Amino acid sequence: MEVVSTSDNHIYDSNFDARKYLDIFYGVHPETQEIDKESIFLLTFLSNVFSSGRVKGHSFIEIGAGPSIQHILSACEVFGTIYLTDYFQGNLDEIKKWLNRENDAFNWSPYIRFVCDLENNGSSPNGKEEKIRRNVSLMKCDVTLTNPLQPNSLPLADCVLVAGCLICACKTFTDFKIALENIVSLVKPGGHLILTDYFGASYYFVGETKFPLLSLNENIVREAVVESGCKMEEFHMFKDFHLSEEVFDCKNVFCLLAQKL
Repeated sequence: MEVVSTSDNHIYDSNFDARKYLDIFYGVHPETQEIDKESIFLLTFLSNVFSSGRVKGHSFIEIGAGPSIQHILSACEVFGTIYLTDYFQGNLDEIKKWLNRENDAFNWSPYIRFVCDLENNGSSPNGKEEKIRRNVSLMKCDVTLTNPLQPNSLPLADCVLVAGCLICACKTFTDFKIALENIVSLVKPGGHLILTDYFGASYYFVGETKFPLLSLNENIVREAVVESGCKMEEFHMFKDFHLSEEVFDCKNVFCLLAQKL
C-alpha cells in the first residue's frame, strides 16, 4: 500500500488513476445495473433543485468535477452553458473520452436512465447525452487560487457546484473557508452555490494508493457558507452510507443549496 503525504500539494498528478476511481466508486453490478444509495440521494437532491425553478439562468460551473458527469445530469436541462473544471488533467481527459464517444469511455448509462426516470418530464437518455455533449466545455481549476479558473476567466455564473472536492484539496478548516470564498467569487449576486461533500472522512483508497482528506463537521460547513457571503436555503444529510472503511471512511454525506447575497 502506498500512502500519499498530505504535505504534497500535487499528489493527484502522479498518483491518481481516474478510470480506476470511476470503476470503484461509480461502477454498477453488470446484471442489475443499479446505482448506489449515495448516488440516488445526490441525484434526487439535484433533480429537485433544478426542477423547482429556483435555480436557473444561463451559465453553470462545476468546480472539481473529477472524472464524472454525474452532477450535471439534471443541470443540463436548465443551463445552456456548462463548464466542468478540475485540477487534475487526467480527470478532464476521462470526461473528454465520454464526450467524444470513445470506445473505452466510462459507461454513464445507468445514471442517465435513473435521472430521466426521476425527472419524469419526457427527457430521454439520448436527448440528455446530446445536451451534455453540446453544452459542456472543460477547463482546469485550482480552488487555492483567488480566481480558481486562473489563467482563464468567465462571466459570473448563475450557479456554481462543488462536489466532493474541498475535502481533497484542503488540509485545514481555514483552507476550506478560503477555498469556498474563492469559489463563491465565481457566482453572480443572487446566484446559487450547491455544495455536497462528506463528514468525518479522513482518507479514501484508489487501488493501493491512500489519499488523505479533511474531516469536516456541520458547524464548520455552515459557518464557511455564511462567511463566504451566502444564505443557506437547504441542507440535507444522508446517513445510510455503506461503503467499506477499507475503501473510504466517510460517516455522512451532505448536500446544501445557498444563495449569494
